[in-house]
Amino acid sequence: MLRSLLLAAAFAAVSCARAPERPNLVLLLTDDQRYDTLGCTGNPFTSTPNLDRLAREGALFERAYVATSLCCPARASILTGKYPQLHGITGNNSRVGFLENHAGFPELLQKAGYETAFVGKWHIQNRGARPRTGFDHWVSFEGQGSYRDQTVTVNDTAGVELAGFAPDRLTELAVEWLDDRGSAPFLLVLSLKNCHRPYRPADRHLGALDHVDFAVAPVEAEGARPRYALDARRHVRNQYAGGVFEVDPSPAVSYRRYLELVLSVDDCAGELLAALERNGELDDTLVAMTSDGGFLWGEHGLWRKRLAYEPSIHVPLLMRFPPEIPAGTRIDELALNVDLASTFLDLAGVAVPEDYQGMSLRGLWGGVTAGWRESFLYLGPWEADEDGPLALAVGERGAKYIRYRDQKVEEILFDLERDPEERTNVARDPAYAGELERLRAELEELMESHGAPSRWRFKRS
Repeated sequence: MLRSLLLAAAFAAVSCARAPERPNLVLLLTDDQRYDTLGCTGNPFTSTPNLDRLAREGALFERAYVATSLCCPARASILTGKYPQLHGITGNNSRVGFLENHAGFPELLQKAGYETAFVGKWHIQNRGARPRTGFDHWVSFEGQGSYRDQTVTVNDTAGVELAGFAPDRLTELAVEWLDDRGSAPFLLVLSLKNCHRPYRPADRHLGALDHVDFAVAPVEAEGARPRYALDARRHVRNQYAGGVFEVDPSPAVSYRRYLELVLSVDDCAGELLAALERNGELDDTLVAMTSDGGFLWGEHGLWRKRLAYEPSIHVPLLMRFPPEIPAGTRIDELALNVDLASTFLDLAGVAVPEDYQGMSLRGLWGGVTAGWRESFLYLGPWEADEDGPLALAVGERGAKYIRYRDQKVEEILFDLERDPEERTNVARDPAYAGELERLRAELEELMESHGAPSRWRFKRS
């Protein structure tokens, strides 16, 4: 009761504008985009005025993380509000009918009277890019897709060709739907391939960041790096460890192209905002932007995601909704991708299923933090054909504990306050013995409370 009163008071103080009973919902989802790629998150090279507008007029979540840093598990977690061990998409090759077994938030919104649309990269195994449960309108393609001349399925029509730069064309289709739909409240998910490799930016942005200096992050001494990192560096997916990967010529060039792809994300965000404003719906709409995971650009000698390092799991999360979110809000509580489903349902007045594992972020922008999580569980990809070690981790504000199993089990402990770049493993430092034991226990508790199966709970050697 007290929490409800606090929420009501916080929301009442936000704006004189009356919040709609069922606000519209827009989610802009990107791929492999790490936290520090936007102007509002401190990137000195990218110009992202539209995304920065979301932060300036809404909320920037400074500590947003993914529960698994891999495309398909992360996307399924966003849709279902659950960790991979529950929804079943534990790797990029999972063929589980997860939406048939787990009610995604779009389906619940649809049943509550929302018009729903998905436009863009689905990526989770879906032969023929067929329309999926929960969406009235569907535009997608199979697999990773392409940045140019993408062929898509539009509702029941396959083989529709989109000439030109695919993110632009997909955004145009999303805007067409916004302009032509009915009068009911709506959910739109616009999912872009940006910024996944191969890095092929729009022609208008190609070369725009050629002036950017790129320095490979220093790698810690051999004795300080665990075996898993050495093995990962030698893997073919670690793009530049053994030579040219795909057709990208060098880390420096690829990094510049990666950031140039961020520029077109911002353009697409601008088109969405303009359409909502033109239709008189902008302030009645929660506009959110996030990514399915981050990416390591040479930190620890790695060029990949999957692992539990900060650049791999820390993602941007922006939300604009003037009736509730004060302009310029900065939130440093731990937010997760599994929280998005609960948040959207909460805003729409739809009951959040009891088996959802996320929490509604709604109270945070009202300043209500009592009872919020102090730690979170990270699970690495869990399929035999996924490269890299099995991983479990506990993240906190000032510390991170990681347990990896490759040829053996290894423990990593980072003091994030003293070592934010995660370069010194203090797991064997006697001064951290108490902290190590505490986080070991926290990991076990989180695994239990999150329903991780026994085979995932590998013990330390």
